[in-house]
Amino acid sequence: MIVLDAQGRIRTSNPGATSILRVPLAEHEGRALAEIEGLETFGAAVQQRFDEFLNDRTQRAADHWQQSFELNTVPGSSGAPQANVVTLVARGAEMPNDARLLVFDDISEIVSAQRAQAWGEVARRLAHEIKNPLTPIQLSAERMEMKLAGKLQDPERALLTKSVRTIVDRSIR
Repeated sequence: MIVLDAQGRIRTSNPGATSILRVPLAEHEGRALAEIEGLETFGAAVQQRFDEFLNDRTQRAADHWQQSFELNTVPGSSGAPQANVVTLVARGAEMPNDARLLVFDDISEIVSAQRAQAWGEVARRLAHEIKNPLTPIQLSAERMEMKLAGKLQDPERALLTKSVRTIVDRSIR
């Protein structure tokens, strides 16, 4: 949670906000959120959302605004891109004395789990699509073995049986 003034300057913040944003916010009290290294884009977007919310009186039926943000928490980092991205859902509300309350939650793990689940579904469907044509191939090989096995000599019959087993075994995996 962060309390801002009308110009987007930090009045106060809680340890949770510092932890999520990975910036010592207490050291930046009195500065605009958009002036803090690594939070420039986030701070500007939050200020814009508050301005829109407070200026648009037709939207004022709601007592707050809500928006999701993705932040790169380590400016200039060359590590894995997803490791430094924090996904937030932020809510803003007007407070007395022209103050603005900004509350946000880190939903990075939820988003990551949803992505993993989506990729798992893609893999499952892809495996199904690959396996679908293998079933008729497997059945055809077994049918050929049944029709030809009695008509072949032992060496050819052994080769046919081995080949059909290979097709069936590879199709089942």
